[in-house]
Amino acid sequence: MNTLVLRHVPGGLYRRLKAVAAGLPGGPPTQRPNAEETRRWLEQQVWALPLLDHRQADEILGYGDDGLCS
Repeated sequence: MNTLVLRHVPGGLYRRLKAVAAGLPGGPPTQRPNAEETRRWLEQQVWALPLLDHRQADEILGYGDDGLCS
């Protein structure tokens, strides 16, 4: 069985995901979803969200023109 592992998930996001799982009919799933189900869920619930910050990743992280953190 394929498994998607997310490492270093921020605590707030982890708690939200656990709360969503707890609210599912029948409670949290007893078996891990496969990679295809996980990808489908991400497409529907996460990647479909609107992009609210149109800055480039370097701008968000605060890198200057010299490539160093400012």
